[in-house]
Amino acid sequence: MLIEGKSDPGRVREHNQDIFVARPDLGLALLADGMGGTRAGGVAAEIAVDAALEHLTGALKRGPLTGDHLGAAVKAANSRVVGMSNAVSAYRGMGTTLVAAVINGPKGYIAHVGDSRAYRLRGRALHQVTKDHSLVQEWVDAGVISADEARTAPNRNVITRAIGAKPSVQADVTEIDVTGEDTLLMCSDGLTGMLADDEIAFALAETADLADAAATLVKAANQAGGTDNVTVVLIRC
Repeated sequence: MLIEGKSDPGRVREHNQDIFVARPDLGLALLADGMGGTRAGGVAAEIAVDAALEHLTGALKRGPLTGDHLGAAVKAANSRVVGMSNAVSAYRGMGTTLVAAVINGPKGYIAHVGDSRAYRLRGRALHQVTKDHSLVQEWVDAGVISADEARTAPNRNVITRAIGAKPSVQADVTEIDVTGEDTLLMCSDGLTGMLADDEIAFALAETADLADAAATLVKAANQAGGTDNVTVVLIRC
């Protein structure tokens, strides 16, 4: 299994509050996009990723990882972030998105909270696995705006579910089938806010090397405006 990732602060923001961990030895990747002040968002993202990785590493000692393990890891991450937020006044109100992926043979499991996404590229077709927990996604579901309009809507950064926002959180967990020809993409909204899905699919399909593909996507997001931190993680079985 190959996993490559790249993160960049973008062209506008001084600090990068995105965090990712790539563990091809475990068939596992995690990505978080922090929110809340200059430093607190990055702290929340780092705590969430560390707590989830700690939980999943422990679970692996008892057997292969499943979607249930990812869901439990998200709960562990939320408890850790809420605890730190309550304990340190400077971190009060901090939060983060979190998306986690694990590959277990022909099956992949994706868990997410917030608007960081996971996609599967098969051939030249890009399929969005996750659905954003966001205000604009609710508007799209209700038919108020289109998916294209959601990318530039004024309230596009308002998320409706996050790690650290409440004492408990429920992740959406999705099981997908994967083949050796598939590429899984995990990303923060710094990518999807700048590039349409067809632009992402084209860049992935045209670049075979995962590290080059990750760098190409980050560069393209920055060239399109780079208004947010941008992080990309690519997985190929």
